[in-house]
Amino acid sequence: MKAALKKKVTTNDTSSHQKDLAKIICSRIDKLRPKLLDMTRRNPLISTKFSERSNSLIRIVDEVPELLLADISTGEMRIVSLPDLGTTPKDENTRKFQSALAEARLNDEIYTNNLNTINQEKDDAPNLLAQAERKLKDYLRESLGMPPRQTKNNLSLQQHAKNNGISPHYELPFENEQHEDGRHTDKDIQTLLLPDIMERRLNALYSKERTWKEETGISVLHAAFGFLEWEDGNSGTSQFSPLILTPVQLEKKRTKGGQEFWVSSDDAEPEENKILAEKIRLEFNITLPVYTGQGIEQYLKEIEKQKPPNMVWKVRRWATVGVFPSARLFFIVERFQKKNPIPHLKNMSFNR
Repeated sequence: MKAALKKKVTTNDTSSHQKDLAKIICSRIDKLRPKLLDMTRRNPLISTKFSERSNSLIRIVDEVPELLLADISTGEMRIVSLPDLGTTPKDENTRKFQSALAEARLNDEIYTNNLNTINQEKDDAPNLLAQAERKLKDYLRESLGMPPRQTKNNLSLQQHAKNNGISPHYELPFENEQHEDGRHTDKDIQTLLLPDIMERRLNALYSKERTWKEETGISVLHAAFGFLEWEDGNSGTSQFSPLILTPVQLEKKRTKGGQEFWVSSDDAEPEENKILAEKIRLEFNITLPVYTGQGIEQYLKEIEKQKPPNMVWKVRRWATVGVFPSARLFFIVERFQKKNPIPHLKNMSFNR
């Protein structure tokens, strides 16, 4: 009897101690909360900056978001650039162009005269022959009504992409718009950057991620799918906030063809932008949906339905790989609360 009573008292004391400890921990978390939930435009989770000079993210083109997320979650994917400007555009490999080129090589007087002036024994002969061939091809492009080949002097990355059969739009296609050549199911992630610029940007992104990890122990690199363009009413200008984020790792590999960058999942599940959700809830009393694996397309539709009257609110089908520090910090604190063995702490919600 005494033993049972003693055991009951001990149990009650333990329970009381757990409650006190839970209150202390939650109190500390509440104090950290304003720092974790930076809801100003300084936070890329609230306002992502898409400057062409930014080294904090890489924008993606010509990929299907749903398929891209599935591929990143299950394996490695290589980030690829546009073809080098010196590479023959893909639209010159068509039967129509090649047929016209074959005929022009035989009958075009300017081309044949250029060839006759080249001394085949000189060291510069190969370069001069290549230049004559390129001039002929550029003339044929104009004759056939094709867009100009892109060079450093007349560069349009969008046109360069189109010339090589790549869609240059950041607004990504739907799953039923997959290209028949299989580009949307391969292991490449397409960008709108030339090779040297892409390598420089990815090296900077890689260094930034490593610095964060070394200084804080936290990985801050994420793939972001879908962006909400919205206006908070204070600044009068739109801001762009990512909607779905999944933590990723960036790895550099050296190959015979040069340096390559590969992205893979770090085994964490994709989640909605909780900091955006908190800001929208506090400022507009709107509860954004939770991402529970219903798929990107379905989630973007759910966000679109939340549009308040008389407010800029547009879902963009964009995707990026970039540094989003606050997302990881929030995730770690939230996961701590969910997995903490103190039952009273589990029952105390972080999202109030």
